[in-house]
Amino acid sequence: MKSYDLLSCVWELTLKCNLKCVHCGSAAGKNRENELTDDESIKLCEDIKKTGCKSVALMGGEPLLRKNFWDISKKIKDLKMDLCVITNGTIYEEDFFKRFKSLNLQALATSIDGSNSDTHDGIRGVKGSFDKTLNFIDKALEYDLPLSVITTVSKRNISELNDIKNIIKGRKIAWQIQIAGAEGNRFDRKEVLNEEEFYSVGLFIETMRRNYGVEELPVIGAHDLGYNSCLIKNIWLYEKWPGCQAGISVVGIRSNGDVLGCLSINNDSFIEGNVRNKSLYEIWNSKNAFSYTRNFKMEEAGENCKECKFIGDCKGGCSEMSLTYTGKIHNDPYCFYKIEKKNFGFLKRLFYSFGAYLNKSQKDKAILNKLFSGVRK
Repeated sequence: MKSYDLLSCVWELTLKCNLKCVHCGSAAGKNRENELTDDESIKLCEDIKKTGCKSVALMGGEPLLRKNFWDISKKIKDLKMDLCVITNGTIYEEDFFKRFKSLNLQALATSIDGSNSDTHDGIRGVKGSFDKTLNFIDKALEYDLPLSVITTVSKRNISELNDIKNIIKGRKIAWQIQIAGAEGNRFDRKEVLNEEEFYSVGLFIETMRRNYGVEELPVIGAHDLGYNSCLIKNIWLYEKWPGCQAGISVVGIRSNGDVLGCLSINNDSFIEGNVRNKSLYEIWNSKNAFSYTRNFKMEEAGENCKECKFIGDCKGGCSEMSLTYTGKIHNDPYCFYKIEKKNFGFLKRLFYSFGAYLNKSQKDKAILNKLFSGVRK
C-alpha cells in the first residue's frame, strides 16, 4: 500500500463566527453541533503529530472565538509543527499580537474583500469590519508578524482588485487571490464569475507578478484558479498543477471531528471518518481512504475533462470548483486551457500584446514558498 505524506492539516476550530460572509461555504455563525471538547482538541493535536503532519492551519468560523484557542496553538507548537492562523481580523486585543509573536507563526492570515468599507462590509455582512481588519493589519505589521491577506473574488469585487493591490503593495504582506464558490446558502449564484472574468483574474495575477518583485508584492493564485494555460504561467507556488491534493498531502478536520480531504469540499458524502471513532492516523492510513484522489482513474473524468490531454496530471482540476458547478469531481469547468481552446483567435492576439513570459528568479520562488506555505482558505 502506498503511503502519503501529510504536509498540511486545515482545522476548523469552531463554526462560531461574528461575521456573515456571503461566500462562506459552511455559512458559519453558530457553533457546529457537538464540537470537540477542550480535552479532545488537545488529544487531536497529538494525533495530528503522530500522523506526520508538518503544518497546521487553524480557521473557523472564527478561530479566536474558541475559548481554548491559545492552548491548542501552544500545543501545536510544543509538538514542533508549523502553525498558521486564519482569522477575519475583527476580534483582537493588544495582548493577542504579543501572543501571536511568541508562537513564531508560519503565517497569520486575514481577508480583504473590497477596497472600501461599502464593498468589504457588504461581503462580510457586518458594518465596521473593514476598518477593524485594516487596524488588525496595521497592528500585525507593527509586531512584525508574517502577515497574509486573502481576497475571495466574485462579481461584487472583481473591479476592485487593483485598488486592493494598492492597500497591500510595499507592506510585506503576502496576497492570495481565490475564487468565490457557490456552495454556501448565502451566496447568490448570479455573482459567480463568468469565464471571461475568471480568466481576467488569472491575467491580473500574471501581470502583478511581472510588474512587481516579490519583495514589493508577493501574490499568488489559489488552488481553484485555472490550469495548463499557454499564456498564464506564473501565478502559483508550483510550476505545474499537480491535481487536487485532498487526501494526498492535505487534510481537513471539522470542529466536530469529521475528517475530509479538504474543508472546501463541504459535502458530507466525502467524510472519511470522525476522530472520536477512529484516530486521524488510522483514517489517513486506511487502505480505502480518499479514493477519489488517491485511486483516480482517467476514465472517471467528467465531460469537461475526459478528452483533455492533461487529464492524467491535472485529474480534472479543483474538486471544490468541480462539485460546486457540476455536481461531480474531476470535471472542473473553470480551466484556463479549456477557455483558451474555445477562444483561440482572441487569445492568440492577446498573447502578442501581453508579451513573452518571463520566469521568476529562483530567489523569488524561494521567497514565495516561504511566505505562502501553510496558507489555505
